[in-house]
Amino acid sequence: MMKLILTLLFLTQAVFGCALCAVYSPKTRVVLDVKASDTLIKEIDVKWIVTKAFTKTLNNVYDTNLNNKLDKDELENVKIAFRNYVEPRDFLVNISYGKKINKLRSNRIKVNDLRVDVENGLLHIRYKILLDYKLVKDDILYFNTNDKEGYFIVTIAENAVKYDPTVFKKETIDTNSVSFKIIKDIKVQKKEEITPTKKVEVKEKIKETPKNVDENYLTIFSKKIKQNLLQIDKGNTFALITLLFISFIYGIIHAMGPGHGKSLAFSYFMSNKSSYTRAFIISQLAAFIHIIGALILVLISVFLISTFLNSFVDDSIKMITKLTAVFIMLLAVFILYKKIKNKNSSCPTCCAHHGHEHTHEHNHDHDHEHAHEDEKKMKKQDLFFVLTAGIIPCPGTVVLFLYAFVLKTYFAVILASFAISLGMGLVIFASSFLSLNLNKVSSKVEKVKNIIEIASPIFIFVLGLLLFFNVNVI
Repeated sequence: MMKLILTLLFLTQAVFGCALCAVYSPKTRVVLDVKASDTLIKEIDVKWIVTKAFTKTLNNVYDTNLNNKLDKDELENVKIAFRNYVEPRDFLVNISYGKKINKLRSNRIKVNDLRVDVENGLLHIRYKILLDYKLVKDDILYFNTNDKEGYFIVTIAENAVKYDPTVFKKETIDTNSVSFKIIKDIKVQKKEEITPTKKVEVKEKIKETPKNVDENYLTIFSKKIKQNLLQIDKGNTFALITLLFISFIYGIIHAMGPGHGKSLAFSYFMSNKSSYTRAFIISQLAAFIHIIGALILVLISVFLISTFLNSFVDDSIKMITKLTAVFIMLLAVFILYKKIKNKNSSCPTCCAHHGHEHTHEHNHDHDHEHAHEDEKKMKKQDLFFVLTAGIIPCPGTVVLFLYAFVLKTYFAVILASFAISLGMGLVIFASSFLSLNLNKVSSKVEKVKNIIEIASPIFIFVLGLLLFFNVNVI
């Protein structure tokens, strides 16, 4: 049993690794510092701390001078993207103040001093919410932060909420909400030293690894692509040729990794006879759809959501992956049904009866009509396969399109995407080519042929099943 579980886990990682490489989920911890004077709640200092993975992703996209860090001008672009999203949404904050907590309606807030920087490899976003609320004993200051649209995953860092314990009594409501009840008797006007609050630092444990280990081949190719895009922007024609070559190699290496429809293509052509030309076209179309899916996600993210700083891409990939898994299973059931139906219709008794009753009717035109209908059905099946094999966009390709919008090199990126698609298509075709040859060899042995024709769609169904359940593990 354990061997079976381990085998399934291995297959899940090996076949569907593309959907696992998403790093665009900006999980964010929020640090609060509530500041008060003798008579007023002055302000709340808010600090967002995003994960190292997302910080690294932003660095890959916005580091236009390729010095492996976000400089002042580059951080300004990040700040603009952040402001464009949160400002119309009141900085994702709900604040109330009074005798009772109002979770439905927020007080009007005023924000200033928005700053963005990087500390210890983590992106920090800071801003101040100006309040100037009069201190009234037993009144409650309520703070909630949440992105209703789900593009940010925000939680309040429980161990890093700072306040004056002689003025407030804190109560944590949930991971997104906290309240501060006024316990200070305001009528007693005594000049007392405010108890200094302990400075709490929130740090993410960063495992230090050698630079050469940290930069895998995909990171290196990404940097090369961006470097050439910068040269193209300056008018360097040779850089465009270099970019296309690098993109083609990138596509090959990228597709040689886990996922990208190789196993699905192998199983599909094991269960269906095909020509090499048709297999090549189908493989290239699957790779092309893979690229188009990434482009559509980026276009939606940029023009509808108006920011790169969200988990839209990651969430969309999960949803599309789950939907694709269902389509793959439906395709497998259809192929299996067709194979079983053909075998039943070609049984000796049926053939004998068919030949006895209708031999005179089966002329050349009738046979040609049957062949034409079969070819039409096969084309629909191939189209369905292309969509299911290529519809899941890979985040590695998404980054390339993000470069286009950051660096404004649209034409070069479109050409590069075609080069990547061609490289990926060749790898998928290699899997299809191997499958077709094995199919031809096995077709010479009737028993082996029958087993493969039934086993292949079953394996396709298992691939879809693994993909479906793998979504929740991402």
